[in-house]
Amino acid sequence: AIITPLKVSIEEKQTARSAITRSDLVTRAYVIAGLLFIITGGLWLFNYLSKNPVPATAPPPEKKIIAEPASTIIPSTTTAPPVEEDSKPEQGTQGKEDAEQKLSDFLQLNKELDSKGVAEWGGELYKRAVRLSKSADDFFIKKEFTSATKDYTEALAALNQLNSSIDDTLQGFLDDGLLAIKEGDGKRAQQLLGVALMIDPENEIARHNLERAKNTETVMQLMESAAGHERSNNLSLALADYQEAVRLDPETEKAQLALTRVKNRIADEQFQQLMSSGLKALDENNLSRARTLFLKAQSFKPDSRQVSDALLQVDTAIRLARIEELRINASAAEHSEDWGQALASYEGVLELDKSIRFALQGKERSMNRKQLEERMNYYLNKPSALESDKSLEKAIALREEAKQVSMQGPRFTRQLQELEKMITLAQTPVQVTIASDNMTDVAIYKVGQFGRFTIRELTLRPGTYTVVGARDGFKDVRQKLSVKAGQGPVRITVTCSEKI
Repeated sequence: AIITPLKVSIEEKQTARSAITRSDLVTRAYVIAGLLFIITGGLWLFNYLSKNPVPATAPPPEKKIIAEPASTIIPSTTTAPPVEEDSKPEQGTQGKEDAEQKLSDFLQLNKELDSKGVAEWGGELYKRAVRLSKSADDFFIKKEFTSATKDYTEALAALNQLNSSIDDTLQGFLDDGLLAIKEGDGKRAQQLLGVALMIDPENEIARHNLERAKNTETVMQLMESAAGHERSNNLSLALADYQEAVRLDPETEKAQLALTRVKNRIADEQFQQLMSSGLKALDENNLSRARTLFLKAQSFKPDSRQVSDALLQVDTAIRLARIEELRINASAAEHSEDWGQALASYEGVLELDKSIRFALQGKERSMNRKQLEERMNYYLNKPSALESDKSLEKAIALREEAKQVSMQGPRFTRQLQELEKMITLAQTPVQVTIASDNMTDVAIYKVGQFGRFTIRELTLRPGTYTVVGARDGFKDVRQKLSVKAGQGPVRITVTCSEKI
């Protein structure tokens, strides 16, 4: 059978303690031991005299009392009055031995249970065992061994029942102690867990929860204080009290839940403050600050749709502001005819949004003007390139293309004028005079054969020419003729004077 632990009040515990005290147990043990000593000695003496009759004239033999070893004297929980001389006759040796055996078993088990504080938790069953043991003591003293044996047996059965249920009883006190902690009743928890430690002094759960119970009242006071601060919306003080309560007893579920709740409330307040400040900064077009505030708010609620929408709004505003900034830069660059910078600005816009029309058109316009200027600058920086007929043709075509440009700024106009001037000079012939000895055949590569002459007047377009003279019996001569645009008349002499 399972014995449910008795919920013993302080008054009941005091009554149970007064029912049987340790001094009472000792007194009763000595009385029973003395009784057994007297009875044993008397039986020994009777047996001795029956076998060894004493002569009438002889002095009475000296009585010898053989005391039992101290180890055989077993303390009893019962109190026994002195043996009455006119008690009832003995009910046989076997009945006495049975009673003594049951008494011994009862005393041994009672001692074990007493060491586990049975008086604190045995309840009515233990009181019944005590009553039966006292009744058995009375029967034993009166030598009514059968009745004594019966009551000792029933008392022992009650103790055995208590002993067999000790694990369940212990668990009951542990459970009730933990429940008392959860309910905030620290004193009751300490009482219950103290009894549990009487049953099992090495029980770690009881020890641990007993330490918790010592802080229960303080924890409850902190919880009450924190709840008041929380109702007053003074969350910082509430947080401090809940944190202290959790520090004193980390296993207090109520404190843990309350601490989490207050932290969440604080986080909500901070979140709302950051969102409000961020939206205000956005309205003031302070986009960088707005983005910083929204990111801080996101750290409190990473999955918040409100934050995501706000950040999207900020990023869109930042992107549009950047696009507008690049558009202004591109327009200014076009106005100053810095087509490289204009092209870079339009490309920056397209990196943000590839579909923006003005950027697509501006990129194409800037690229064409940049390439046109680069081609014009090539001839402007290298006039000698126009000495080639092919290059001159390309330069003329480039001039015509440039004339078709609608947006001609001052710089472009100057470049076009310089190009036209260079083309004109490249097309203007230069007066060239060739002197010879009328015996040398003169020729100019890519111009023609001029034969023998003394003086020959020519007009040649600016460029570099090779003039060759030939005469039989003489070594040929070869000269480079460089004609520069805008140059004045040029004169050279070509004669073969070195014989072979």
